[in-house]
This record gives sequence, C-alpha cells and structure tokens, in this order.
Amino acid sequence: MNDLYNSVKLAVIGGDIRMIYCAAYLSELGFEVSFCGFDSTKTPCGGAVRCRNTIDALKGASAVILPVPYSTDGCRVNAPFSASEIRVAELLTHVMPTQLLLGGVLSDGFINRAEELSLTVTDYMKDEELTVKNAVTTAEGTLELALRELPVTLRSKPVLVLGYGRVGRAVASLFKAVGCGVTVCARRADALAWAYAAGCGTVFMSDLCRAASGKALIINTVPDLILDKNVLSFADEKTLIIDLASYPGGVDFDAAARLGIRTLHALSLPGKTAPVTAGEDIAETVVSVLKKRGVI
Repeated sequence: MNDLYNSVKLAVIGGDIRMIYCAAYLSELGFEVSFCGFDSTKTPCGGAVRCRNTIDALKGASAVILPVPYSTDGCRVNAPFSASEIRVAELLTHVMPTQLLLGGVLSDGFINRAEELSLTVTDYMKDEELTVKNAVTTAEGTLELALRELPVTLRSKPVLVLGYGRVGRAVASLFKAVGCGVTVCARRADALAWAYAAGCGTVFMSDLCRAASGKALIINTVPDLILDKNVLSFADEKTLIIDLASYPGGVDFDAAARLGIRTLHALSLPGKTAPVTAGEDIAETVVSVLKKRGVI
C-alpha cells in the first residue's frame, strides 16, 4: 500500500467483472475507491465501496474510470450488471472539469462532447503496454474457446488468422505454439512479412476465398465485414469461426447460419476468461495515467 495514494479517490463506473477487480486492486494499492453499476453481481470488491448511483460514486473523486469498451452503442455506459441504464450524456453532465475522465475505446463523439464540457479525457486502451497485455489475454481466451468448442485436438489442424495487428500476432503465435498449422491473411505486405518471419503461412486478403477453404478454425481480428457470404461459401461446414472484432464484427453471421457454419462472436474475452488479470492490468495503466497527469 502506498501512503501517497490515500488522499486520492477514484470512481469506477460500469463495466464487466474485470472492472470490479480493477476497483479492488486500486483499493489494495491504497486509493479510496467507489464504484457503481454492479447491482446484480456479488463479486468480492476488496476495500472498494459499492454505491447506489453514479452521483454518489463521483463525489470527491479525482478521476472517473469508465470500462472497456466505454459503451457498445454510444448512448449507454457498458454496464451489463447494472439494474438501470447509465446514460452517457447524463453521466458527462455530472463529471466535474477538475475530475480526470478515463475510459477504453472512446469514440470521437464521446471525446468531443467531453471536451465541450471542459473535461480532460484519456483513452487508456491507447496505452501500448496495456494493448499488448490485452492481446495476450485475448489470445489465451480464444484458445480456451477453440479447445472447448471443437470436437478434435488442435495439434496439426489448419487455422486461418485474419489480420496481423497486436491481437492477430498474439493469436497466431499461441496457436502455432500448440502445434496448429497457422496461416495469416492480411492486406499489407509488411504484416505478412512479419508473419512469415514468425513461421506462419501467409496469404493476401485478396485471396481470402482460397485461404478459407479446408480450415478447421478461422479467427478474425479485423473490424470490417470481410467474411461475407461469398467468402463463407468457400469454407467447410465443419469450420468454426471465432470473431474477435468489436461490434458488429467482421462476419456475415446470417449467411454463416444459412450455410451451417458455426460462429462465435467473442467480444471482451479478457473480461470473461481472465477478469482478475485483465482488471489488474487496467488498474496499473490507470495509475500510470494518473502519474503522467499529475494526479498522484
């Protein structure tokens, strides 16, 4: 516990289970922490104080921490365990200009509106260390899903990974490590060069139809509709597709259903498969932001 943190109060508003662990870890570090939006869960929250509403949680806070993603529709705070909606617009009117506002995957509209209200905003998911940690946790969650959902062992099975950003790299590396035959499909030649250097097969996105054929598992990380009905028609019925892209995803789910192809839209995997680790990772990034902003 750091005595320096004792005089600083933080408010955690909404989110999945990882945000409770985030609040608990911040409390363990010595911060005074209040949180709300978790009415329907009794997950232990350590020394953090559970509040009935956002107004109570915000009182006296030096910083306000929103979840990742902060919202799924731009109108309501992402708070699946809240008994009532937490409207983004209303919340912003209660945040004071003296309070630092943090959140994950903040939209331009949200940032613009917050700045209009003279609020200082930080998107903690733009922190490189956190995004890499999040990618690793996502990859582990994807492996757990695949092991559970496929009726066969993964070793030697052909796996197609779409996209080679942070998440794509982590996914391709992990599935290759467990013995899968991994092929990476991407748009950029430099991305495919890195995938080749990592020992993966490579194919340009323009050849996706060919690449989709004969795969036991297709994992998408690209937030664009790339697995449309034309591409899906080349995939096998036994193929499992796991879409990691943010809503609405990169798969035509209706077309996949008509073709008899199983799909899983696996959103926010770190919060589902490793909430303690994911929550603590967010908390550590929050502390780093607070230091940079001079709050602590």
